[in-house]
Formats: sequence, structure tokens, C-alpha cells
Amino acid sequence: MAEPLDLFARQLASRRSPRTVTSYLRTIRAFLEARAALAARKSDVEVFLGRPRRDGAPRSAATRNQELAALRAFSSYAVRELGWSEDPTVGIAFLREPPHDPPVLSANAIRALFETADQVRNARCRALCLALLGVLTQAALRVHEVTLLDLSQVDLAGATLVCVRGKGGSVHDLPLNAPTVVLLSQWIAVRATLAEPEEPALFLSSRGTRISIRAVQRLVANLGRRSSSGRRVWPHLLRHSAATLCLSLGADISTVGELLRHGDLNVTRRYLHLVDTRRREAVTRLGASIPPSLLGIGVQDARPGEPPQLPQDSSAERLDVQHPLDGEGREAA
Repeated sequence: MAEPLDLFARQLASRRSPRTVTSYLRTIRAFLEARAALAARKSDVEVFLGRPRRDGAPRSAATRNQELAALRAFSSYAVRELGWSEDPTVGIAFLREPPHDPPVLSANAIRALFETADQVRNARCRALCLALLGVLTQAALRVHEVTLLDLSQVDLAGATLVCVRGKGGSVHDLPLNAPTVVLLSQWIAVRATLAEPEEPALFLSSRGTRISIRAVQRLVANLGRRSSSGRRVWPHLLRHSAATLCLSLGADISTVGELLRHGDLNVTRRYLHLVDTRRREAVTRLGASIPPSLLGIGVQDARPGEPPQLPQDSSAERLDVQHPLDGEGREAA
């Protein structure tokens, strides 16, 4: 079975990211190892997807959907190339996942990451960390896209990353802002003293070879722990943050979708709720500039989390005060 899986992996790699290929193969191997025969039935797929986790708890809808996507891809390949008479995943639906907002960092938290990277004593590591943060937070690259970048793809004069390979085999030219160009140019100057002449990779490990996804994840996580925010940070969190900040700064949704290279704008729209929440929070804080005494005793006495009640005989216009202020004009906890 190793050879068919290798052939499938090569075909999949032309359309999916390296992490997706690894995840799909892990699922497919687990599915095939649980069976005595190569061919599979629909009931086999349902039993596999319904199996509990090692601790006995049910698997989440997201995990089940990821595994079903892997089995669908392989089953289609098996019908086409391995002689399976039917696709056992036909008729098995994806589960609806509960909606959730992607986590994001504030502009101040991102600034804290850069300040932490700037304090790294080792000159090579400092330049590397700053340049990595630049492309992750300013160009919104996925971590595997970062590790696949070659030096030849950086056009400093044109402030562009050229021919960035994304999901589904897509290729894009991505603009760079002036600060990121500076950080990349500083790293490239350091890189010139480390790389072998034949090494094409832009970002290098301490051994002078192409940096790995795991190494980038470790660097970003370490910066997060050491920064003033103390947040747990990972590369894709920086991508979410870049999207949200772009929208909050006034970029339209189609432009942000193009920057993130989303094939479906519905994927980009999930960031709009976060932007609206931040706008409301900003307006709430602005309300602290109004003396509470002007708003009636009901506003001052409202308990945190409860909407304030204006006096019945008040002639003042009712206000949208979903987030009450405490007695000193600060936002209530």
C-alpha cells in the first residue's frame, strides 16, 4: 500500500499545502490500518469517523470533518486509480461546526512582539525574527508559504513578494510595506554571510538550510511568551490579526480577501464581527468622557453586565448604553 499512498501524496501536493498533505496521509493510514481489506464500504467510513478519542471522549465536529475530507480525497483517487468499484464516502455529510470567532492580537500586542524580537542579542536570530514577523503580520502569509519562500522571490526595489505559492497551487504577487522591506533587507544582508551559494531559501535555520515550519512556530511562540502581552502566539494567529487590523483600518472586504488569497469572501467575512466588536468597545471607552451625573442616577447605580435604567421622569433622550459605566466614569468590568 505504500506505493499507492506515495502516488496519491504526490498528486495531492500539487493542490494542497504540505501540512494538509501530512494530515491527510495520517488519517488515511489510520483508516487503512483498521481494515483487513483494501476496498472499503460506507459503513467502514462511518465507524471510523465515529470512533472516540483515546480518552474516550467524542471527536469534535471539526476533527471529523477534516478526516472526512481526507477520506473523500483518497476515495476519489482510489476509484480512479486503484480499481475501487464505488466511493464509500458518498452520502456521508460534513457536520455543521459551531460558529466561533478567530482569535486575534491587537496592534499593541503585535508591536510588543516586534519590540521583543528587537531585544534578541544574537544578531542573526534578531534579524531572522524581525523579518519573519514582518511577512507574517504585514503580508499575512501562512507558515508553510513563509518556509517555501526563496531569496529570488523578494523584489526589494518593487516592494513585492513574487510568485508566492499558496493553497490549491495558486500563485500570487504580494505587496510589501516600507517597514517590511527594511526588515527583509536587513535579514538578507545577514543571510549572505550564512548561506551556501546554492541555497535558494530566503529564511534559514542555524545550520544554513531552509527553515522548517516547526522552527518558525517555536520562534513565534517564544516571542509571544517573552513579550509584554504574554499571549500564546502561533503563526496563523498573526494572519488572523493582519486581516482584522486591515478591516479596522478601513480596507474593504474584497481587498482583504485578495490579500489573504481567500477563494471565497465568506471566509473573509468572519473577521467583520470582530471589527464591529472593536468599534463598539472603542465607542464604549469614549463614553467615559461624559460625566455620569448627566445621565441620571440609574446609570451610575447599574450593576456590571446589566443595562442601566434611566429615571422614569427623565426628559433626557435614551442612550444606547449596553456597556454601563461605573460611578467614576470608567467602563464597568
